Amino acid sequence: MKAKILLVDDEPVVREIVGKKLAQKDYEVYTAADGDEGMRCARDNRPNLILLDLRMPNKDGLDMLKELKQDKVLCEVPVIVVSARSSFQEIREGRDLGAAAYVVKPVQFSDLMFYVERYAKA
Repeated sequence: MKAKILLVDDEPVVREIVGKKLAQKDYEVYTAADGDEGMRCARDNRPNLILLDLRMPNKDGLDMLKELKQDKVLCEVPVIVVSARSSFQEIREGRDLGAAAYVVKPVQFSDLMFYVERYAKA
């Protein structure tokens, strides 16, 4: 059974490139462009892992992370924050809100895969 990964990022190029690479690694990939769409997709598809950008229109990544961790069904889904925000305070905030890991953009795909393989369990 394939692990399901939800990739939430407002950049279409990121969704396309990372999504294709994850699919090549035999993951079932869902994408969303903002936190609102991401929450709908997470509820509909119940992913095994969420890759979450922080800076997005509408509902940003921190708001989505808060909502995920308050959801009775989705609260246990590991979230890896993948963001250009790199200050200690921002990284700490993401971790304090329940992110399993925090990866700073630009990220090498091999580095991202280290965390994906660690947390994406079908």
